Amino acid sequence: MLHTPKEKLVLSTRDFYHLIEIENIIYCKSDNSYTTFYLNGGEEIKVSVSMKNVEQKLDSSTFIRPHQSYLVNIHHIKSIQKSSGGDLLLDNGKTITVSTRKKSEILHLLGDIKRIQV
Repeated sequence: MLHTPKEKLVLSTRDFYHLIEIENIIYCKSDNSYTTFYLNGGEEIKVSVSMKNVEQKLDSSTFIRPHQSYLVNIHHIKSIQKSSGGDLLLDNGKTITVSTRKKSEILHLLGDIKRIQV
C-alpha cells in the first residue's frame, strides 16, 4: 500500500518550529501583525506573521476568509446560519461571523463540497 505524506506547515515561534498538518488547522485569527492558529485537540499557536501571509501559504479551495480577521478550513465547518450575514459554526464549537460582503462568496465556495440537501 502506498502511503501519501500529509501536507505540513512550519510555524515559527520564539522557542520552537512547529510542524503541523494542514488538515488539523480549524481556523486562524488575525490580531494586527500576529496570527493565532487553532488546531484539532484545542492547541493554539500564535506566530508573528500577518494573515495575508498565511492566506498566501494555504490552499484557497480549502481555506476561506469569511471575515477580515479569520481564515477558516472548510472541512471543519459544521453548519452555516442562513439569516442576516450568517455565521459559521465550526466542529470545535466556535462561531465565526461572516461579513455581509463575503456571504455570497462563501456560499459559492461551499457549493463545491459534495452534499445532499434535503
